[in-house]
Amino acid sequence: MVTLIKMRGGNDCPSGRTCPAVHRSDRATLMIIGNLVTDPEALGQMDIGPGEVAVEIPASLLPEVTA
Repeated sequence: MVTLIKMRGGNDCPSGRTCPAVHRSDRATLMIIGNLVTDPEALGQMDIGPGEVAVEIPASLLPEVTA
C-alpha cells in the first residue's frame, strides 16, 4: 500500500495528480515523484547506483530538509 504524504499544489499543478509528490510505502520506504534529471553535469556529481534514477522536486516540497 502507498500513502501520499506531501504534494506540491498551486497554479503550476492544475491536475493535482501529476505534481511532484512524496509517498510512503508499507515497506518502510519513501517514493518520490518528480522530473527525471537529464543534465549530464548534475548527474556526474551524484553517485547513482545501478537501477537508480535521479528525480528533481521543488525544495518547497520538503522544507524540513532545506531549512
